[in-house]
Amino acid sequence: MEFRNLKFSSKAKAIALASMLVLSSTVLTGCDNQQIFNTNYTFNKAIIFNENTACIIEILKWNDYDGEQIQLVLKDGTVIVTSSIDTKLINDENGIISAEEIVKALSGEDVEITYLNPKKYQKSY
Repeated sequence: MEFRNLKFSSKAKAIALASMLVLSSTVLTGCDNQQIFNTNYTFNKAIIFNENTACIIEILKWNDYDGEQIQLVLKDGTVIVTSSIDTKLINDENGIISAEEIVKALSGEDVEITYLNPKKYQKSY
C-alpha cells in the first residue's frame, strides 16, 4: 500500500501540529515537576528507624521535599524534619497489620520499639 497520493487538508495538518505541540509541551514541562499526576497519600503514623531502635509517631500530615528530607506534623502541631531514608510512613487504621508488626518485619524481632506521645510533653499552665 502506498501513501504517496494521500493528501491532507491544511485543517488536518493544523490539528495534528497543535496536538503534537500540546503533547510535547506537557511532557517537557512535566520533567521538572515531581507530581505529574495528582496522587494523594494518607498516612496516620511514621516509623523512624535509628540503628536497632524504631520510634512510632502518630502524625496529622506530612510533606516531602526534594532530596531526602521529610516534614512530619504531629497531632499537637509539633513539626519534625527528618530523613526520608530512615522514615517509613504507614496507615494502619483499617489494616490488618499493626505498626509494631511492620517494624518487626522490616528490622527483626530484636528491635526496640518506642512511642512518641506529644501529650506527655505538653506544658501545663
